[in-house]
Amino acid sequence: MAEVTNADLEELLAEPREALDVEVKEWLDLATNDHRAALAKEIIALANHGGGYIIIGFEEQADGSFEPATARPPNLDEWSQDRVQSIVAKYVDPAIQCRVQHRTRGSGSDRFPVISVPGGHRVPVRAKSGSPDGAKLVAQRIYVRRPGPNSEEPRTAEEWDRLIERCVQNRQAELVEAMRMIMAGVIPTAAPSKQSRAEQLAEFERAAVERWESRVAPLPQDAAPRLPSGHYDVGIAIDGTFDVQSLPELRATIASSVRNHSGWPPFLTLTRDPFAPKAIDGAVEFWRGPDTDGSYDKPAHHDFWRVSPDGLLFTRRGLPEDGGYREVTPGTSFDITTPTWRIGEAILQASYIAKALNAADANLICHCRWVGLAGRQLVSYGNPNRLLFDGHRAEQNSYEATETVAVEALPQALPEVVFAILRPLYELFDFFQLPKRLVEEELASLQRRTF
Repeated sequence: MAEVTNADLEELLAEPREALDVEVKEWLDLATNDHRAALAKEIIALANHGGGYIIIGFEEQADGSFEPATARPPNLDEWSQDRVQSIVAKYVDPAIQCRVQHRTRGSGSDRFPVISVPGGHRVPVRAKSGSPDGAKLVAQRIYVRRPGPNSEEPRTAEEWDRLIERCVQNRQAELVEAMRMIMAGVIPTAAPSKQSRAEQLAEFERAAVERWESRVAPLPQDAAPRLPSGHYDVGIAIDGTFDVQSLPELRATIASSVRNHSGWPPFLTLTRDPFAPKAIDGAVEFWRGPDTDGSYDKPAHHDFWRVSPDGLLFTRRGLPEDGGYREVTPGTSFDITTPTWRIGEAILQASYIAKALNAADANLICHCRWVGLAGRQLVSYGNPNRLLFDGHRAEQNSYEATETVAVEALPQALPEVVFAILRPLYELFDFFQLPKRLVEEELASLQRRTF
């Protein structure tokens, strides 16, 4: 939909006319569900057309012209932005953001509502609910603008083809822009939501840490599952619209969404007791505590994670350098490739879960934290083919970073976001410069593997 200027709107109000992208309506009573549904139908059709305008308060004359309707309401209070948006929320799927303006006609004092309906949707817009009579608006039906002009269901293969082609083109345009940004070294993000999720994520992480501390409290202070030498945390918030599921549904979604790229993926689900996920304090919680399978002294195998129905995820894991390599003293080493795999896979798994929850135009806010870095020296054990010269030791004990990436940009943008998180971390080791090429190659290897 081309942007309409103030002059264009003045012209539309001076001589109202209907077109495929302009609908003219009489006064509607928005307290009446039939009228609310009728307005929603026009919004759906215009959205699927590529956008347009609804002009309220004119009645058609015998010669086809439009004049101000006589049944004018005493005020335009019911034609507010919030009122129209509440109609969209009830009847339109996916919900779209319309704009409501009250404009005067020429030099007169009477004002008329003009509703701007956006286009550019990646999926067909449909009716979420129906009208009371089940005829004016039918739930789950799709409406388009047809010659007349009228707002009706598509009748021909050509009309369906135009609708689908428009959605495909909108999606392609976004993907092309995302690829352009990736090639330029920019992490693409979707439009930010009005409500920040940073505080919610921080609060969720604090609560998750308290839960972990209660789990490990009975163990000896030096027990490997307590991660005494160090650990890393990853907290992720889905920032956007997504399906909110019950805890049983969410547990099933996590189990079916996680893909095993590394052999021991983040948000791993074990089904045997006592390690099967539990419903605790409104979230799905997992802790792989002490086991008898010989993994007790490997901190990296004692995962803890929590995922809430409101799109918040947290995982804590020990460092593989503290029990995964022979003849390596815990707390002394930090690998140059393993963190790329661990953080990359955590973000990938979060994106798989987000997509399974039908996250639309959403971002992933990724907060990562390492504890127990001081005194560690860089090593190359994760990929022995990576040569490492000179000693690089860290003085700082902890490090954290937050990056945001669009769900739809993954996995293509994964190297950008992981490199942005890890580059300052490795600089703590005597200014070591992490090669971006290393991150790109290791993540490519990660994604090629499936267990």
